Amino acid sequence: MLTVADVLQLPILESSRLVAGAGGLHRTIAWVHNVGVPDAANWLNGGELALTTPNNLPDDPAAQVEYVLALLRKEVAALGVSVGRMIDHIPPRMIEVAEAHNFPLLEVPYEVRFVDIARAANERIAQENMALVTRAFTIHQTLTRLVLEGGDIPQLASTLAGLVNQSVSIETDQFEALASVNIAPVDEARRYTQEEGRTDPRLVRALEADVLPEIRRTRRPVFIPQMPHVGLEMERILAPIVVHGEIYGYVWIIADDRPLNDLDRLAIESGATIAALMMLYQESVQNAEASLRGSLLTRLIQGEAGREDLLTDQALRYGIDIRQPFRLLLVDWPESGPRRLVGLSQRFNRLIATHFSAIAGQFAGQIVVMVQDNTAEPSPSQSVAEGILSESAQYEGSAGLRVGMSGIGRGANGVPAAYDQCREAVLIGRRLNQTHKILRFDDLGYLHTLYHAGAGALAGNPHVTGLKALQEEQQADLFNTLEVYLDLGGNGVATAEALHIHRSTLNYRLARIEDVCGVDLANPAARLNLQIALKLLRLFD
Repeated sequence: MLTVADVLQLPILESSRLVAGAGGLHRTIAWVHNVGVPDAANWLNGGELALTTPNNLPDDPAAQVEYVLALLRKEVAALGVSVGRMIDHIPPRMIEVAEAHNFPLLEVPYEVRFVDIARAANERIAQENMALVTRAFTIHQTLTRLVLEGGDIPQLASTLAGLVNQSVSIETDQFEALASVNIAPVDEARRYTQEEGRTDPRLVRALEADVLPEIRRTRRPVFIPQMPHVGLEMERILAPIVVHGEIYGYVWIIADDRPLNDLDRLAIESGATIAALMMLYQESVQNAEASLRGSLLTRLIQGEAGREDLLTDQALRYGIDIRQPFRLLLVDWPESGPRRLVGLSQRFNRLIATHFSAIAGQFAGQIVVMVQDNTAEPSPSQSVAEGILSESAQYEGSAGLRVGMSGIGRGANGVPAAYDQCREAVLIGRRLNQTHKILRFDDLGYLHTLYHAGAGALAGNPHVTGLKALQEEQQADLFNTLEVYLDLGGNGVATAEALHIHRSTLNYRLARIEDVCGVDLANPAARLNLQIALKLLRLFD
């Protein structure tokens, strides 16, 4: 990386003089370019050491100031002006504005040919680029050899840190630490990761403003400057680990005793690629395990008669004793495709592996989880269900996800019944438009009886006609009002609050409901009969 300071050390420029912008000597020079027009900035891309002669500079002082400002806006690295023939020194106004903006201005003796400066500088740039490419190739080879030799994520972090001599961290897509290696003292953000095992949520929220959207859009590394307000006192490069087009995690390189450079960026891209290969291998192993789990769950759900002992033995290998109490969870997500289900199944298995006795697999296009559940509080099944909801929340469309939970089951013969209970809880919850994310079979109560009564129960119910008339009412949502009123046990105050209406409005609606349905809502039996008929309509109409 050739800087302005490096160029000034070239023998060809030993007689040149820096007259402004000493604070900008660290600017990187991409190449040297001779500009022979007054509107030089329009012909540059940025990063150049621009060289010009006095006859190409404006005569007017104000125009000279604008000339320098235009170069600054284009992010030109520096400007060299030939002196000693047409002019003895660069015009004062140009020096003033350059000094104010730390823009390097060089006075180059007219005897020094621009072509010689360009050759000397460009040779250095070419040499450094070749060295950079060679070093980057060596890093990539070393990391590739690591994965071919069966290395893991911690070894990758250690090797990458040693190669770039900077601190490295590898994390999941939820910014939970998988491995980290420190080369030098750390900042507040780094200490948080070490102590808590994950990136500080304050930092993650700050990155959501622009850094993470950019990474999700480009799938490329992003440079992150210091952000002291969230503990980021050292600059970083953050790169995504991309597998199957999805971000599986992140690699960080943290600046220690030197600024981050192009080699760090190339190295982190190689590191992220190798991490992706390692995760892909782990995923293939997990897929094989998931297939075995799914096969076991399928055989249990389908109920293989006479093979209870064999199935019990296979379940024990996954930490589940089906002779003891268990529950099934059914993850119902109509919007999810097969590929996402595979990913979710793997995530759920990772989620439950270290905290619960449970296994997850796929059956009939849905995810099924079997949880060892001794009914203690808090229920392990409830905790797993809540973890599933939390793990799924990051996906678009996850608002439609529901988890059906069976009652307690025992033995291989109890698995098919538990699965049916899960499906029933989900189906009833959706038909009744329940907002609960976790739908428990144990909470169904009389709804279970109504569901098994079937659609035929509607035919002879004397209240169905009145309820359908309520559905056709145009002036007010009488059907919904009645349902809320009945679900709240006939409590008028609670119903008015739930519907966000005045009590007098509710009284008017209830009176209208009584007229249409021909019932007395003060009668508990009438309310019960109406509620049963209403739920039958929800279930089967």
